Amino acid sequence: MSLFLVFLLSISLFVGEAFSGKCRLYHKVRPGDSLWKIADRYNLYIKDILRANPRLRKAKYLRVGQRICIPYKKKRVKKVRKKHYKKDYIVYRVRPGDSLKKIGKKFGVSWREIKRYNGLRSNIIRVGQKLKIPRKSVSRKKARRSYRRGDVVYVKYRVRRGDSLIKIAKKFGVNWREIKRVNRLRSNIVRRGQLLKIPVPKRAFERRYLDKPKIKLSFLPVEGKYTKVSRGLDIYASCGDKIRAVESGRVIYSGDDLTPYGNMVIVEHLGYLSIYAYNMQNLVERGDRVSKGEVIAKVGLKPGSGRCALHFEVRTKDGAVLNPLEYLGKK
Repeated sequence: MSLFLVFLLSISLFVGEAFSGKCRLYHKVRPGDSLWKIADRYNLYIKDILRANPRLRKAKYLRVGQRICIPYKKKRVKKVRKKHYKKDYIVYRVRPGDSLKKIGKKFGVSWREIKRYNGLRSNIIRVGQKLKIPRKSVSRKKARRSYRRGDVVYVKYRVRRGDSLIKIAKKFGVNWREIKRVNRLRSNIVRRGQLLKIPVPKRAFERRYLDKPKIKLSFLPVEGKYTKVSRGLDIYASCGDKIRAVESGRVIYSGDDLTPYGNMVIVEHLGYLSIYAYNMQNLVERGDRVSKGEVIAKVGLKPGSGRCALHFEVRTKDGAVLNPLEYLGKK
């Protein structure tokens, strides 16, 4: 099991660029687009788009006209039993200028319900296309029984030092104007400590919050100034400083087989992994049990920089990268 995890992590270091090279479909960014809107349109998760477009992780915002690789995956559409729709719909032929929203408004039903009712994979419709429009009573009844993918969940977020609407929106994968509208802000300025409601699509919320492991970091492995990088933190300290395990667990890797990381230690915890790299010396071996705060390695040189630093990561057990700062100081 542990060897498989190490192999999975090593593959994930280089898979981003290779994945984007096999792109078959591109999306051209339009005004008002955001990552979650694009993911919603193509029935994907935000992390799927970021994996196919590594440069987006560092970008502050999307540019109009920018081409984004869409790792298109065909998904099976559930067939609706005919007995549920016995003459409970109207057949409508699409006319020039029509859109799902216009048709939904015309018949007084949700455009998402029309999309679901007809098993459409995108929001694009063609002139002359026949659509089944559910009657109002049927639409309301169905909405109670199952949630729709476009439903929104409101997440409470307290503004931190250095935050802006754009930074917060990027963190949650939503449009900053939507955050401003929901919170009825008169300007684009937010204050440290201010409590905001963030409208997150239900599917993205379930993936990002409900499926995440419960992690509580009361300290970082070593004291020093840190910089957020694409796969974790680079913490700058003095060479030889002690590196401590952030939580109790079992060492599943200790070695230097992965060149970009140098000497590295991987500790398996309950539901997640912690990674310590660029080490001058590893003080534990594979299979060792370590306690929270126990010294497991010493700070070494960051490759190619000439500076002493520790590279620290937190990952799920399937290799997905998490932001350590989101769990730091949680009670």
